[in-house]
Amino acid sequence: MNLKFLAFRKILFAIVFVISLGLAGYLVGNNISQKVIEKSFAKQIMSTSTVGKSSQLQTLLNEIVVEEKIPGAVMYISTPKGSWVGASGVNSLSTKTRMKTTDGFSIASMSKTFMAVVVLKLVEQGKIGLDRAIATYLPRDITPHIVNSDKITVRQLLNHTSGVAEYLDTKEFLQATAKRSRSQPWTAREAIPYMYQEEPKANPGEKFIYTDCNYILLELIVENITRGTLAQAIRSQILKPLGLKHTFTELREPTIGEVATGYGDRNKDGKLDSYADVNDGNGLGDGGLVSTAEDLAKFAKALFVKKSLLSSKMMKEMLKFKDNGEGYSYGLGVERFSSPLAKAIGHSGIAYGFATLLAYLPSENTTIVVLLNNQNVDLKSVARTGLEVVENK
Repeated sequence: MNLKFLAFRKILFAIVFVISLGLAGYLVGNNISQKVIEKSFAKQIMSTSTVGKSSQLQTLLNEIVVEEKIPGAVMYISTPKGSWVGASGVNSLSTKTRMKTTDGFSIASMSKTFMAVVVLKLVEQGKIGLDRAIATYLPRDITPHIVNSDKITVRQLLNHTSGVAEYLDTKEFLQATAKRSRSQPWTAREAIPYMYQEEPKANPGEKFIYTDCNYILLELIVENITRGTLAQAIRSQILKPLGLKHTFTELREPTIGEVATGYGDRNKDGKLDSYADVNDGNGLGDGGLVSTAEDLAKFAKALFVKKSLLSSKMMKEMLKFKDNGEGYSYGLGVERFSSPLAKAIGHSGIAYGFATLLAYLPSENTTIVVLLNNQNVDLKSVARTGLEVVENK
């Protein structure tokens, strides 16, 4: 949910982008060891087309899972030449159930793009003003507790320039989640008070600081404006119109299909632990959705290719990026990462035992989705090695 790894995810995006340009026949979506790159990628980088080598793509995906000890993975890639989706490993270490391409994953902060679409559609309808103060739209009993609520704009929540404090890292919230059953889903009203006593991280509009509280506040605004739940708004505005039948809000809506179990080194002992019983904000507006690779690809196509979800005016607003000075930029619920050869837009997420990535390359009309059920993945040296291989081609 909280993206603490922006610097090395930028490098991850770069390797995915470079490989997807049609220069290489393999999709390296996440986590490939130097050994795997040397063995399976470097030798064949110039010899195959981007898509159309299904067996080779599947072989590489299998190698990624084995070499990096990831329980399971799903990858999807679509280019003008065609598309491919593959799965490898298991969706549960306890049952050893084979991972399928249709399995659901918690997409964590990738959910923020869905939230942004809902908010921008409310802007289109004249119900919200992007540059109006959030005090205009928040519930009256919450507004007095939010420092600078009369100055922070809706736009600043969307692009993380509001300066609001974080709720996730507070001692009190961490203690509360340790005892919280999944039978008691968190609400935005319950989560937001954990930041009341925290000092703002910056003045409104001063700089980009990624905090999940921005999207908890947006959830409160959406629900106050629509008089319904965020889950209902996402379903009516996005899921139903696009026919995304395998996407749902976790703990708010009935589970659809089979969902993978997320894993991570929760005890800091080097072992993978299940997140199946953890409830540390699952279902909230900063990262509440569960989806599949193909549903996410459909969403990306509608938003970025067909541009059927938002008006051209709102798309221009969404794609106004704020640069953090380190080559990473954030728009309205959309990330942009750069590499020497390409730029892509989308979002990533790390939470609940999952690591996820959705990227669209406008210049190449290429979409990539990567879903892993292991959130403790060190991508820095791996991605750096891959970039060196590609750039020294």
